[in-house]
Amino acid sequence: MATMLKVDSLGISFGGLKAVDNFNVEIEKNELYGLIGPNGAGKTTVFNLLTGVYKPTNGQISLDGDIITGLDCEAISKKGIARTFQNIRLFSQLSVLDNVKVGLHNNHGYSTLDGIFRTPKFRKVEKEMDERAMELLGVFELEDYCTYKASNLPYGQQRKLEIARALATGPKLLLLDEPAAGMNPNETEELMNTIRLVRDKFDMTILLIEHDMKLVSGICDRLTVLNFGQVLKQGNTQDVLHDPEVVKAYLGD
Repeated sequence: MATMLKVDSLGISFGGLKAVDNFNVEIEKNELYGLIGPNGAGKTTVFNLLTGVYKPTNGQISLDGDIITGLDCEAISKKGIARTFQNIRLFSQLSVLDNVKVGLHNNHGYSTLDGIFRTPKFRKVEKEMDERAMELLGVFELEDYCTYKASNLPYGQQRKLEIARALATGPKLLLLDEPAAGMNPNETEELMNTIRLVRDKFDMTILLIEHDMKLVSGICDRLTVLNFGQVLKQGNTQDVLHDPEVVKAYLGD
């Protein structure tokens, strides 16, 4: 299998504190990979390094063969990484449709002047974006809510909308930060099906952070466990989850 994401010796320090130290991972194309660990282990810091929010102190990040270390958020988005957040960050007062179109504008094909004067090119591209946004909403069974304000959707559907918006940017790698946070068991089960659908329908590589071990064991091909900013264990999901060191990290002595 070809490699989508390769991270070598990645690290970042804040003052004298090593928040992430010597982090290594290699994720194959179309793989569904989990990053787990206790609270404060450095998982979201890794996501922030991968997406350009933080610049690493050391190490290298490669996406689909291209070195992206040190690029800013916009450049990394254009290279093909999209993410969602633990706390949903939708444009709450925009419609469901317009939230997805925000993602599509990442690669829109008209100039500022086209937009100001609403030229034929602008109208053509906007029509195409409307159609593409509706297609994405259809994948998540949200098309009937396209005119609703995003804030009026139930929690589980807001999660779906956030994933749809991320997919609208056309990523190669999708990062999901605790997608099941705040969900009940039925919503979590539906989310698992949604994540599988995204991987299969869009031929997507997915890296997710999650504390819900039922979700992790149910959908992840492989795992990395972080503890105190360092890799504790990597490998097949079931082997990792039953490793005594991993159990100890979560439950203590």
